[in-house]
Amino acid sequence: MKNENEMLKEIHANEGKAEALVKSFFSRKPMGIGHQIPEGYMYPPPLDDLDHLTEERIHRHIRKLSPYKGPGPDGIPNIVLQKSAKILAPILLRIYNTILLMEEYPDQWQIFTTVILRKPGKPAYDVPKAYRPIALLNTMGKVLTAIIAEEISNVIEKEGLLPTNHFGGRPGCTTTDTVHLLIHRIKDAWHRGKVASVLFLNIEGAFPNAVTERVIHNLKRRGISSRHIKYVANLLDRWLT
Repeated sequence: MKNENEMLKEIHANEGKAEALVKSFFSRKPMGIGHQIPEGYMYPPPLDDLDHLTEERIHRHIRKLSPYKGPGPDGIPNIVLQKSAKILAPILLRIYNTILLMEEYPDQWQIFTTVILRKPGKPAYDVPKAYRPIALLNTMGKVLTAIIAEEISNVIEKEGLLPTNHFGGRPGCTTTDTVHLLIHRIKDAWHRGKVASVLFLNIEGAFPNAVTERVIHNLKRRGISSRHIKYVANLLDRWLT
């Protein structure tokens, strides 16, 4: 790896390797963005929150889990929830409703295990950039977070809160849609005798460097319900600090 003076440095100790990987994966957050939120900003009234947590929804999201994915710190693999869904769903329903009612997020669910994997096809693996991290979360927390994410996504689609050319993270949208739109825009420019230019940005470490205050501000601007906003704020409280 390179140190502050841009000199190559070979590291042998595990502690040094861990520090180098952390610096590579989680670069410094942008400074001052949270303070750029206008004081006294007039947010629109929250949109109606019509979704209700049910056992059927819990069952559906448990079925979506990859059964043999590595477990989080609680050591509970997804297959356990899937095999015990009929027994656990009523209990999870009470737990999840209590979490949402009390507007709290369990401390245990904010702890995750980071596993370091090699990026395939790299010529050498003696530099931090040749590796990528994956976070293994506690299983029960993942289910509730997936449900909340689905609720927010449903509101966004119903109310048309995203531009039509936004495809990332939306149901029914894929990379193929993005490519089709790009090709259409280019050919349309050619048809009108113009030259098409494309700027691609590789945004590195976007999620670890997200500013919680800005995320919450953007959710409020779009009228997301206070229940969802509070859950997101509690979820990100430790992950992004």
